[in-house]
Amino acid sequence: MSDDNRIQTIFVLPYSGKAIQFSFEKKIIYYIGGGVGVLVLGTVIGIIGLINSGSETARIASMKADYEKLKQENETYKNSYSKLKGQISYINDMSNELARQVKMEQSSDVDKLVGVGGPETVTSLDKAAGQLETNLRKIGSIVREDQLKLATIPDGYPVEGYLTDDFGPRRNPMGSGYENHPGLDIAAEFGTPVKATADGVVVHAAPMGGYGNLVAIYHSNGIVTRYGHLSKITVEQGQRIKRGDQIGNVGSTGRSTAPHCHYEVRENDQTIDPQKFIKQSN
Repeated sequence: MSDDNRIQTIFVLPYSGKAIQFSFEKKIIYYIGGGVGVLVLGTVIGIIGLINSGSETARIASMKADYEKLKQENETYKNSYSKLKGQISYINDMSNELARQVKMEQSSDVDKLVGVGGPETVTSLDKAAGQLETNLRKIGSIVREDQLKLATIPDGYPVEGYLTDDFGPRRNPMGSGYENHPGLDIAAEFGTPVKATADGVVVHAAPMGGYGNLVAIYHSNGIVTRYGHLSKITVEQGQRIKRGDQIGNVGSTGRSTAPHCHYEVRENDQTIDPQKFIKQSN
């Protein structure tokens, strides 16, 4: 008899009672053992499959969440891009209008620098923003220069009062005949503040012949303003002055018959009718 056909006997000994005997052929035990092994292996494979399936489901869910997040971020980016492009176009229009007002040579229209789609769009927006910044800096520089120029041009009257004498020929207030009056006479109460009509530097602050107490201010481009017959001078020679700063008080010093301010404008030491600047400012 071969080894596989031998009978295997198993005795079961309970705590009480007779022993129970089981007899099997050896090959049957092999079959049972193999079946149990296959069952165990199948169970293990099934468990591993379930674990892998759960991991794959979680991975797919994570990928879906990432996709939705990217989709939302892309939509936000598109909206932000459209808004930014609109803002740049608006600022460009304003920049062009300001450039026309300050008579600055037009540069490239930034709308043409804005492309469509992808990284090129971001690059073109960056170029457009850079161009706008350059344009606005130029405009700002021109505006500041213009403001400085305007600030040094006489504007308005130096004192609150009423006009008693114009620029040009007039009857001599101190005697007979006519004389040429080089400025304006503005009557006001004694002591009324007299103010500079433009930014500049005081070049004279002392009595001067018929002007009496005189303040003269140099502005720019050869323009000088004079304020005569002052009762008091409140500035010093060399002092920088801003338009509207008080430089003295109304008086009647020098060749004068009553309290008033003699206001005079000179360009390259030639008298100019002050009304020219007053009319331009109104």
